[in-house]
Parts: sequence; C-alpha cells; structure tokens
Amino acid sequence: MGRNFKSGSHTSNTPIPERLREARMARGISVTELSDEIGVTKQAISQYELGHSVPSGEVFMKIINKLNFPTQFFFRPIHSNSPRGAIFFRSLKSTAQKSRDMQASRLDMQEGIFNFFQLQLDFPKINLPNLEGISLDNLQIEDIEDITLNLRKLWGLGLGPINNITHLLEKHGFIISKIKFNDSNVDAYSQWRGDRPFIIIGSDKLAAGRYRFNAMHEVGHLTIHKWIEPIDLLTRMNQIESEAHRFASSFLLPRETFGQEVMSTSLNHFVELKRRWNVSIQAMIKRCEDLSILSDYQVLYLRKQISARRMNKSEPLDDQIVSEEPLALKQAATMLIEHGVESPASILDSLSLPQEEIESLCNLPPGTLSPEGKIFTLNFKNNHKK
Repeated sequence: MGRNFKSGSHTSNTPIPERLREARMARGISVTELSDEIGVTKQAISQYELGHSVPSGEVFMKIINKLNFPTQFFFRPIHSNSPRGAIFFRSLKSTAQKSRDMQASRLDMQEGIFNFFQLQLDFPKINLPNLEGISLDNLQIEDIEDITLNLRKLWGLGLGPINNITHLLEKHGFIISKIKFNDSNVDAYSQWRGDRPFIIIGSDKLAAGRYRFNAMHEVGHLTIHKWIEPIDLLTRMNQIESEAHRFASSFLLPRETFGQEVMSTSLNHFVELKRRWNVSIQAMIKRCEDLSILSDYQVLYLRKQISARRMNKSEPLDDQIVSEEPLALKQAATMLIEHGVESPASILDSLSLPQEEIESLCNLPPGTLSPEGKIFTLNFKNNHKK
C-alpha cells in the first residue's frame, strides 16, 4: 500500500540544497532570521542552500526543528520539470518578496499533491475556449465580453446566476485550494504548471461573493494572460489586472441578462440582486458603471451610501451566503484512504510534506492524516438512554 511519489534516487546522506531553501521560503523566514534562530552565520545558510557546504548533523536538526518539515523532505529529489507560466498575484506591487516566495512554495506543494493523486485517479481535463485569432496582447473590452460569453457556452451555463463557481471550475480541470494567508495584501494567486492551471484563494476574507469574484479573476489571468512572461508582469500589471477584473465581472454578471435586472439605484434593490447573483454589491455597481447602466452621478451616490453604511468591508448577506469549498483534492485523498489504496501514513510518507500543509491544501479537517487516527467520541449504552 502506498506508491512512492519520489522519482529518481538520492543515495547521499546529505540534504538537497534546493530543499533547504524551499522549506525556508515556505515558512516565510529570511536567511537572517534562520541564522539567528539556529546560531550560524548568514553566509553559512547561503552556502548550505547553494550546495557549497553541508550542515553538520546538529545544525541540520536545528533547521528541521525550526522549519518543521519532515526529515525525508530534505532528501526528496527535485522531480518537476513541467513548464511554468507567470504567477499571478492580485497585489503584486504591494506584496513583499518574502510573502511571494512563501505563496509560490505553496503552489509547489499543491502541484506535488496533485501529481501524487493523479497517479491513481483521473481528474477532469482542462476545458477552455480556443483563443486563436484573438490578439491577446491588445485585448479590447468587446474581446473580453465575447470570450466570457463563449466560455459560458462551452460549459453549457446559459446566462443566469451560477450556483457554485468552485465546483464548476474543478469540473473543468482547475485545481483549487482555499487556505489562510495571514497577509492582507494577498487575496488569491494562480499559475499554469504544464497543462494544468492551479489556483490558491485566501480564506481570510470569508465573504462568499468576494471569494467567487477572486476565483474568476484568477481564471481570467489563466485564460487570457497565459502568454505573459514573468519578466513582463510588473510593467503590464495595471493592464492585466483591469482585464482580469473585467473578465470576472463579465463572466459572473452577463450584460445580456444582469443588465436587464437593474431597475433601481436603491441599495435594497442591490441587496436582492446579490441574493440572486451571489456577487458583492460593490462588484455589481462596478459592472453597472462599466456597462453604462448607471450614470456617473448614480454610481457616486451608491458608493457614498455604501461608505455611510460602512458596507465597504462587510455587506448585507455576507453572513448568510454559504462560502464555497474546493472538493477535488479532498475527494481524492478521501477516496484513496476509504478504498484502502493509501493510508494516512503512506500519503505522508510519499509526499514528504508537513501534515498541516497537506490537510490545508486538500481542505481536509485537521488531524485527518494523523498517525494516531481521528479523534473519536464515546456513546452511552442503550440502558442509559432516556
């Protein structure tokens, strides 16, 4: 039981330098911070990560204890050679490099988990429209509207509200994780790896409408910005963010149908529209502005009302609309365990990743992969029942 996820062989008893750096970045710890914690110089840490020297057994154990990664992780060969696109961060300019490195490492983990699961399970193939013939480096507003309309047709959706965006995306091949970021500058991020798109969305901001918009914003990047080179991200950031925003709003709120339902500038009317479309009031007002459904004066009036009612961060229905949860990776782990193909221990051994990271990225309840098993409860015998 339990197939070996590792590829190649590493017979040396010395840790792989790249793994030392990867684990440090995953924890959001700088070279200086790690050197201070374990009592060696910054130069020594750099030499370990470059492979120019090897930490002593004592220092290596300090590194393991500080970074809290399984020992075998540091000896696992680098296996992924899949081509990688740019990583799309919602707030690239305001996101510190250390935070970006930390989030990128989670994409590494997410990809590793998916690669392990797909050895034994069939995941849906990616299903996106053919964009040949469209000048993606010079997109027009009408291009984006047409692309989202064609995407809805491809997925057989019609032009009405969508019940569950997350499950829809997973059905069409996207790999999605929802985790806690603890970074106010990060909402979501995504990347193509090989022929598979990966998305990680923050659970810190719990409003379902915002979560759904963030998800489709990332789909916009993965669909119309696949051609962007990482080196070009900063210089084109404003443009591609605007295009991804338009993509998300156009897909979630089709102009042919949503526009017909806007009949009032009352906030109460937009609350009811939110109940139907599961999109934030502020996103709907922005859509009305983009489509010239409302005048500049009406948009300004609504935004002042939102500010006066302190609805900028917390809107009506935010506590009532059920938040969406990714299922694909969770279902994969559950199936393998329940059918006896893998045990929690074999999954941990094969992936060589921290248990809490696997459970988080797979949306598994904490403790699911604990060696001691899940917490159980005792029940009264029948003669004690009233």
